[in-house]
Amino acid sequence: MEELLFQAALSALGEAFPDMPVFTEKVRQGYEEPAVFLTLSECMVKREMGNRFRAEGTFSLRAGPGKEDALSGAEMLSQLEGAFRGKDGMALSEGKVLADGTIEGTLTAKAIGFWQEDGPPLMGKMNYTLELGGGKD
Repeated sequence: MEELLFQAALSALGEAFPDMPVFTEKVRQGYEEPAVFLTLSECMVKREMGNRFRAEGTFSLRAGPGKEDALSGAEMLSQLEGAFRGKDGMALSEGKVLADGTIEGTLTAKAIGFWQEDGPPLMGKMNYTLELGGGKD
């Protein structure tokens, strides 16, 4: 289930930023900005009646626009908002961009689906909540 939530989040980021790398693990060597870092903080799966389930994954998101100014960060924040706008149940809170233009936030992805006897679970509905800001200045 974690993998399904991760793939949904990566897919939405990939659509919004097709030329920008999205890292899901620590980078051992240098990387070029702009870049997005996405790590899974926690995942909860709750089985409901029959073969129905609810899942929620919380991701830490950090993005750097590659320029050390808040304007670039604000532009990237707007693009991140657009990446998840229009998804089922999308809610976005106001956030702030750090002085160096870096964006930090939390992405919550929720899924409702059905277990299958064979193969991966089927997802019926996906909700995203993206909270950006709240980082330390």
